[in-house]
Formats: sequence, C-alpha cells, structure tokens
Amino acid sequence: MASEKSKKLLDENYARSLQEVVDYILEHDSYAEALQLYRVLKKAVSERSIELKAQPRLNEFYRETMLRLQYICLPALEDNEVYSLLKNNFCLQFGIPDYDLWAKVEDKIFAIISIEGRNEFRESLGKLIIENGEKITSHTDTKIIRDWIKKYVSEIGLESVDKLAKAQFLLNLRNDKQISPDEYNRLNVLFNFYDRIKLASDTPQGYEEEPAVSINNELFIFRKGVLEPVSQNKSIGQERASGGATLSGPVALPDRESGRPPVAAFSDLEEALASYPESSLEYKAIKQEISRLKAAKFREAQKSDGA
Repeated sequence: MASEKSKKLLDENYARSLQEVVDYILEHDSYAEALQLYRVLKKAVSERSIELKAQPRLNEFYRETMLRLQYICLPALEDNEVYSLLKNNFCLQFGIPDYDLWAKVEDKIFAIISIEGRNEFRESLGKLIIENGEKITSHTDTKIIRDWIKKYVSEIGLESVDKLAKAQFLLNLRNDKQISPDEYNRLNVLFNFYDRIKLASDTPQGYEEEPAVSINNELFIFRKGVLEPVSQNKSIGQERASGGATLSGPVALPDRESGRPPVAAFSDLEEALASYPESSLEYKAIKQEISRLKAAKFREAQKSDGA
C-alpha cells in the first residue's frame, strides 16, 4: 500500500524543490546524503509507479534523478545496480560537475574484501561496458560506446596497453574535426576507465592497496606496480615553518577487527589530510585510511538497509 508521504512525488512544486537539493548534492559530492535520498526516492517511486507512468515527464525526472544520485553514492550500491548504471547510463556522469568515475569505482572495489571478489567485479563490469549501446559521439562514423571500445582495442591492443600507440590514437582523435572537445574528453574518460577496470586486482598494476615500503632506509609508496619515492618530509617541515596547518594530536584509526570506525574518526582524518602535502607519506597513509573508513561506512549502511 502506497504511503501518503510518497504522494508528494506527483506534485510539480515538490519536484522543483527536489531538483535544488539534488543539484547541491551533486555539486558537493555528498555521498551520504545521496545514498539516503536515493533510498527514499527508490521506495517512493516504486509505490507510485502507476501514477507516475501517467505523467511521463515527471516519471523521467525521477528516473534520471535517482541515476544521478546513484553515481554519487556508487560505492554503496549493490553490484547489480552498478552494472546496470554503467551498462545503460555511462554518459549520465558527464552532467555531474567534476565527477571522477574511477575514484568511485575504486572505492567500491576497495570495499570488497577478497581478491577473487574484486576480480569478479572488475571482469563483470568490463564485459558490461563492452555491451554498452549508448551514443557518446554524434558526427563520427563510430558513435556507440561498444563500437568505440572495439576500435580502441583493435588499435591499442587488448592484454596490455601500448602507451605510444595510445598517445597517437588520442592525438588523432583530438585532431579529428568531427569530434568536439567535450566528446574527446568523454572518450578519454571511457578509454582510461576501460584500461583500469580490465586489470586484475592481483596484478601490480591493478592492486588497490598502496603500502609504504622501506628500501635502504628510503621510503616509497607501492602504487600500481611502481615504487614512488617519498621525500624525507622536507616539504612538511617547510609547510609548518611557514605557518601551515599541523596535526594537533593523534588521529583515531578504525578498529581493524570489528571493521567499525570510532566516533569522529572520519572527520579527524579529513582534517589531518589537509595538514600534509600530497607527496608526503603521511598524506598517502591517511588517504588510504579514509578509503577504508568509507568502505566500512558503506558496508554498515548496507547492513542497516537490509535489516
């Protein structure tokens, strides 16, 4: 039985007010708010599906609204929701300001505990992208995402990417007068995403973790199969000497056994992150802890939702 609260979906004034809220969520990448609103709308739209079908414009508005919210809270979605989103609505992300698809998908992968599970998710998503029938360019012979992927693979290769061949391929696209700058950027996002998702999590290039490594008393970050040197905190000292932000106390880290973050740990880590330059070991370590906290929070939210 439909609730009285869901009846307001049929009100045009409510839809206009909702648009303002959603715009704010998209602009600020507010994933917690996006997840909460998505769940509420999903239930309400289901309750009023018959009435909404009689109002096609409103029905389409809520459909697109929920899809945009899905993009913001993507790491918290069920696997099948992510598959459907990227198979059928890959291009919808391009209407979201400064959206970083790979960062969201990587957080989703990071929340999967087993390497086998991560690889299965990557493989499934890669196959679905190849099946995507959306139009991503308008005035070229090749227009559909799956056809662009086929063209890209035929020229670049499937197993490993030839960086020189890829650079030449992208240069040719940039110089193609039938492809607008916006379309070029979209294709670049598509190809980079495809290159990343097809990597296995148990390969150096696809491994999501970024552990710190000490070699001959020098610090490195192992990132995507490459050891990146970390400076000996000179930049940190310079920042603090010039009045930069400093860490006022110890940062609370999550309980690894329970998987539950302590109260205020996330906000403490966010504040601590701003205290260090991106090249520092501390920044990279705290950034990884933030990803862990997000993953734990998403898992807890999913459990609560299923309760």
